[in-house]
Amino acid sequence: MNWNDFGERNKRLNPLWSLGAGMNLGELQPYKEMIALSVLLQVYYLELESNEQRSREDLVELTWNSLERFGIAKLGSPESVERLVDGLLWSGGGGDFEANYYDDQSRQMAVQKYKYFTVDEDATRTSWEENGTTIYRLSEYAMELIFMSHEIIDEFQISIKLLEIQMHIKHGRVTRAMQDVNELISRVRKMTQQQQEYRNALRRNPKHIFSEYGAQRHQRLEEIHQQFDEERKHFDNIHRSLARLANDEKDVIDFNELRLLSERVELSRRVHDELAEVVLSIFEAETNLRLNFPELFWGAAGFNFRTHVWEEWVKPEGLPDGDSMETLISGLFSPSQDFIYPLAWAWEEQDVGFLPDELPDDPDEAGEEEELHYVPKSIPWTEVSELWLPVFAGLAEQGSFTFSAEAFTEDEQRRWADTPNAVDLWVQFSHTEIRVLEQESEGHGGADECQKLIGRLIADHPELETLRGKVLQTRIANGQQDSIRWPGLEISPYTITIVEK
Repeated sequence: MNWNDFGERNKRLNPLWSLGAGMNLGELQPYKEMIALSVLLQVYYLELESNEQRSREDLVELTWNSLERFGIAKLGSPESVERLVDGLLWSGGGGDFEANYYDDQSRQMAVQKYKYFTVDEDATRTSWEENGTTIYRLSEYAMELIFMSHEIIDEFQISIKLLEIQMHIKHGRVTRAMQDVNELISRVRKMTQQQQEYRNALRRNPKHIFSEYGAQRHQRLEEIHQQFDEERKHFDNIHRSLARLANDEKDVIDFNELRLLSERVELSRRVHDELAEVVLSIFEAETNLRLNFPELFWGAAGFNFRTHVWEEWVKPEGLPDGDSMETLISGLFSPSQDFIYPLAWAWEEQDVGFLPDELPDDPDEAGEEEELHYVPKSIPWTEVSELWLPVFAGLAEQGSFTFSAEAFTEDEQRRWADTPNAVDLWVQFSHTEIRVLEQESEGHGGADECQKLIGRLIADHPELETLRGKVLQTRIANGQQDSIRWPGLEISPYTITIVEK
């Protein structure tokens, strides 16, 4: 057996195997993969039409359309539909989806990260100026699922696809030609998005010209120019074939279908022109960099700490433990510990949490010096718990609580402004869904700060026991765009809600 391409096959199928996995959609559970694929397909055709109705709310509406189409709308609920959409946009942890695959080169198991949707930066830039809405587009992995379902997983060159379209038109296969034109439009737009991403990255950091993608692009630049020349010839031939088909087969050809095909071919020509424009703009930017900033292309002037250690090693990879930091930077302060200013002296000037109860006025009368114990700085849980008590009391009684001026007295507002640790917990609650523990754990050492707060409140207030086992979700309150501003405090209008699973 040839194992050389097993890893790539594995990576290609992982997004398909994971589609809909981990979702709990109630009565829609048996149909989750089918519904998820239908949403991806609808967004695919919206992108073909350059339709920017691809926000999260639009995806929810598309899901309802699929349920109506399949005749199972009565099985759905607003919660299950939104849960499906969120499960397509983000993984359970709120980030990329992850799956294992076998790396052929290293001969070890590795982790693949992918998404089904990514942010359409160009469309989002306009929509944010108008209404603050994020517009999504299919990722390369989702696009490959669409192609795979049509059995066109092999990515032919664009010029070859144009020849296929021309062949279908010559033989009067208008429907098949229409499908191929749509696939071609999608493929060219994918190339345009890749070129735009490279152009945006180049504008942010000219070093991307030396990246692997930049190097590959320079190697293919001549092929791209040759491809543009071939495409112009192919489009001319396609239009001539359409005109000949309309004249010679006018008795058997549906002119409406022929008109639609002609419009799609013209749209395909325009998206090719957009790709050519982006490629030329990148070429112009790279030429400007090489002409006006030649120092970017000179050899690196030796080794420096910021670039080679901090930016290229520590920031992306981190350090194995806290002691490694002292080892790393001690040489910057003192090549040897016997130097007149050793690093240990610098540490003594820092506020590291030593809080002695009382220092004697006269060292001679103090006797033996008492050892100072390290007291780590921590959250003032008593004050924080008092501020959060009305939040969880309202949550237990009504199922939700919104942070607003009306929910607190003036004195409580002042105390919130004076207690940043209490305010920071709202941000931590909003990062992910939190399940309240079924029973109190022994100690709080291994729990995060949100669970510590919940545990303390339930222990001190038995009426909050009803929250055990509940799933809590925190978001910005719908329909309220402005932040809440008090003297000394500005915070988003968070709403914490009990989610029914």
